[in-house]
Amino acid sequence: MKFMVRMAVLFYSTMIMFLGCLLIVLVMNWVSLTDVMTTLYVTYYDEKLRLIVGIVAVGLLVLNYFLANAVSEFRLRGKNLAFDNPAGRVTLSVLALEDLVRRVISRTPEVKDVRSRIHIGKKGLKVHTRIVLNADVNIPETTARLQDAVKRRLQDTIGLDESVNVQIHVDKIIPNKPKGSKLRLPHEEDPARPAVPFEGYRA
Repeated sequence: MKFMVRMAVLFYSTMIMFLGCLLIVLVMNWVSLTDVMTTLYVTYYDEKLRLIVGIVAVGLLVLNYFLANAVSEFRLRGKNLAFDNPAGRVTLSVLALEDLVRRVISRTPEVKDVRSRIHIGKKGLKVHTRIVLNADVNIPETTARLQDAVKRRLQDTIGLDESVNVQIHVDKIIPNKPKGSKLRLPHEEDPARPAVPFEGYRA
């Protein structure tokens, strides 16, 4: 599949480069208009040349069709997980799995924020997760527990023996804020402190 995608990239790059060079040649007047019209005239009225050009055109259209399908299938393969049931084929969106991972991790009280990405490769699923943790946690123990929970939940959901690799990156560690606490700015008055008129005033 990767070979077909590379062929598609090479094909489209070559065609665009050819078209760009042709337009530059015409704009710069490097080829006379008479030569262009003569070539078109000969091609139009010569049966052999018309046949050759027609075969090349059909070949390019067929090649474009197969390459476009290969690129489309390659893109869908990276966004969907497919497996076959006895009644037919089933595709599972990667976005649904990413939402599942976020829900599993967000249930942990130590986690304040979570973002996840899943990549489907030949060796199975690769889960890349970024989290924000509380300060008073054991990071190795907490991350190991999260990795095990995500791995088991994905394998139970998919129902297949897919290899699941869970990578966790701790973006930030934030302190626990006491309940009801509020950060007071320096210019704000303390409500528990009585107001004294002309406080700080000196003659």
